[in-house]
Amino acid sequence: MSKPKVLLLHGVLMNALEMLYLKRQLEKQGFRVYSLSYESVKHSIEENVRSLHQEISQLNCNELHVVAHSLGGIMTMHLIEKYPDLPIQRVVMLGTPLNGSYAAKIITRWKVVGRLLKSSMAKGLAGDHVFAVSDKHEIGMIAGSIKSPIGFGLLLGKLPEANDGTVLLSETKHSVLTQHLVVNKSHTGLVFSPMVAKLTANFLKTGNFNRD
Repeated sequence: MSKPKVLLLHGVLMNALEMLYLKRQLEKQGFRVYSLSYESVKHSIEENVRSLHQEISQLNCNELHVVAHSLGGIMTMHLIEKYPDLPIQRVVMLGTPLNGSYAAKIITRWKVVGRLLKSSMAKGLAGDHVFAVSDKHEIGMIAGSIKSPIGFGLLLGKLPEANDGTVLLSETKHSVLTQHLVVNKSHTGLVFSPMVAKLTANFLKTGNFNRD
């Protein structure tokens, strides 16, 4: 019996190495795991989505699950929307700001750092795209909520709502989700947590996080 296949997609300003710990944890859970990189600084959302589609097509998978951190979840939504032929089944997003990123919008006003996020704003972190996807996909979100500022929160000061240090909790809630779960983890901590890895594996296997 072949192992179920999972694709990992990293967040903004990162690469596939960000997902290495999670890759190993999911492999222990019996999955065959692929991890792809995309150029979040160099290319636009649309350009990266086209490139990812080509790379995923070359995997020759009949069924494929996706686990995506932050901006990677937005990439996944665009892939599902634009390329319904892809064999994507279940999706787990980790701290993805599907409604746009308050932090990113502020940071793009800064002359130096803001340039790094510019390519990922339109149809991405700006929250200016309304996703129209079918209900055939089971999509879960694990969002973080912490009390102390971590990540971009350290640069911006106190964020206006409950957050993971970078992404507001409200930014992770969306009508396309079949499940939404909040854990006490920071934005980056979501991809380095044994607990989150186990919850993710549960969803990929059953369509339910089964926290208890």
